[in-house]
Amino acid sequence: MRIVIAGAVVAALALIACLPLYAFPASDEPRAVDAVYVIGPPTDTRMELAEQMIADGLADTLVVSLVEDDAEKREAMERAAELCDAPDAWGFEVLCSQPEPFTTRGEARWMRELVESYGWESVAVITIRPHLTRTRVIMERCWDGDIAYVDSGETLAPWYWAYQFAYQTAGFAKVALQDGC
Repeated sequence: MRIVIAGAVVAALALIACLPLYAFPASDEPRAVDAVYVIGPPTDTRMELAEQMIADGLADTLVVSLVEDDAEKREAMERAAELCDAPDAWGFEVLCSQPEPFTTRGEARWMRELVESYGWESVAVITIRPHLTRTRVIMERCWDGDIAYVDSGETLAPWYWAYQFAYQTAGFAKVALQDGC
């Protein structure tokens, strides 16, 4: 019985410790940047926010990190598919690719390549709330420029919050073992 209670206490403390990282992370309001970068998966909600930033004159370039060609996943990302399938048809620049590897670290490396190629000074990165803190750590390892970290505002089911707590914690453990970009 003591082991069960101790386990419950440790789990509760871990949950409380992770709340600022995942449920209440530092985030930025949309603001003027050189490019808006939707990191994967590029859900319709993330894409709508990015397009709104462009429509509001906050950026003129959209960068989309695509997931592997999976029909089920692409169904939830119809807008990204539309934009990426005809990048010259929108009145703003659209850059789409699947970073290698398809991880946040791979996305950060691709962002650094684009920054160097295009001479950008600022980028807004859009992702879900529980991913913002780890995204910040990884992106800042790759580029020390001006990055706004924008919460996509996606509504997450309770089970998905639980999954994200576990996934992001494992991701942080991986980040702790990696050096640099």
